[in-house]
Amino acid sequence: MGYPPQPPPPGYGGAGYPQQQPESSTPQVLSIIGIVCWFCCSPAAIVLGLVAQSQFRSQGRPDTIAKVAWIGGIVAIVVNILVFIVRLNSMS
Repeated sequence: MGYPPQPPPPGYGGAGYPQQQPESSTPQVLSIIGIVCWFCCSPAAIVLGLVAQSQFRSQGRPDTIAKVAWIGGIVAIVVNILVFIVRLNSMS
């Protein structure tokens, strides 16, 4: 009578067990920078948000802050276009 197989210690991986990757703070940092970019460079906010979202998903973490970053970038672009159109019409 044998003992049942025991999982390896954390971070070991071993045969048949996926190696656990430590959670990175990079996606969270990218998301925050993306939110800051709403005010100066909206396309960068979209790109950073999408990159952060893919990193969050690959780590199996919730990606809400990344969605806020890229959706906010889209909203900022739309608002800037509308402001530009209004200013253009008010000049004539």
